[in-house]
Amino acid sequence: MLEDNYIMWLSRIGGLSTKKKWDILEHFKTAKDFFYSDISEIKLFCNKNKININSILEIKSEAIIEQYVNELYKHNIKFISQNNTSYPQLLKNIENSPLGFYMIGDMPKDTENKVAVIGARKCTQYGAMNAYKFGKELGENKVVVVSGMAMGIDSMAHKGALDGGGKTIAVVGCGLDLVYPASNVSLREDIINNGCIISEYPVNTPPYASNFPARNRIISGLSDAVLVIESAKRSGTLITVGQALEQGRDIFAIPGNINSVMSEGTNNLIKECAFPVTNVDDILSNLGIIYRYDLNNNIEEENLQKNNENTEKSENILAPDEKIVYACIKESPITIDEIILNAKIDIKTAQYVLTMLELKGLIQKLAGQRYIKAL
Repeated sequence: MLEDNYIMWLSRIGGLSTKKKWDILEHFKTAKDFFYSDISEIKLFCNKNKININSILEIKSEAIIEQYVNELYKHNIKFISQNNTSYPQLLKNIENSPLGFYMIGDMPKDTENKVAVIGARKCTQYGAMNAYKFGKELGENKVVVVSGMAMGIDSMAHKGALDGGGKTIAVVGCGLDLVYPASNVSLREDIINNGCIISEYPVNTPPYASNFPARNRIISGLSDAVLVIESAKRSGTLITVGQALEQGRDIFAIPGNINSVMSEGTNNLIKECAFPVTNVDDILSNLGIIYRYDLNNNIEEENLQKNNENTEKSENILAPDEKIVYACIKESPITIDEIILNAKIDIKTAQYVLTMLELKGLIQKLAGQRYIKAL
């Protein structure tokens, strides 16, 4: 039997936190080794780590694992463990990442930019319009839209991405054999055909309210950045934002009507931690994407030849330190820490040189102390 099947079994043990399950894997090395360990060894580990051994012994059966596998086969669901190449690297790097998740469809590649688009279920027309607009424009720019397939902002963002010819990922808080909300049956199929729908929860798991805060860490964990469309002052959306900040993700928010309760959350985020955005280019430039819209909404590449000619002239007058640092910076964003490591210089020198290169128009500074070559 495959190791992934034993990892799925481990992930389904009730009453254990994700952290405890990772502790088990760290100690026993593999889920299969844990499954076949002597009861005395398992009991010793459980006593030491304050784990209820009964929750393990209740389902410690090869027949139960086979039952789990058959359930997935019946619903055309795949289980993707961290051993699988389809498991996204960004998600793998977050704290308490899932041991694995259930998936229908195909996970976009790690090389594809991903932005979470989130907001209120009971959104205003302004919120719905912007969720669709930004979802569509991100999709047109080949940015994968990640959301939760809930009513309101989530659904409109997914629809926009699909209409823009892009891919989208829906992270749900129930088993993948269920459709929640039921009104999204058609949308669900469209998402599966142009991306995937995933869940940390096994089949037959209802959409309990307690599932969604944990679900939200996956939405932000999959994404390079998070865009908040519309949110009240107290909202589940803000839980996702908090988790995204802990994961080191950049937060974007669309300014809203100062007299609307549905904009209190987004406006407060802008005051506290979020970058205000008014068009998709604000996000694309942060991600280091060098494409933009023309007047007909067709995507066309900037005049790179002209930029390259100007860059070559400027490079000829760079100081030695500037040449070394500039050589480290490419079209993809790079952090100041990576620049210091690659250029073998101290932080003060790096900060000074980066400032000079920025003033000369050769590089562009992004959020999070990241840099790319000037567009």
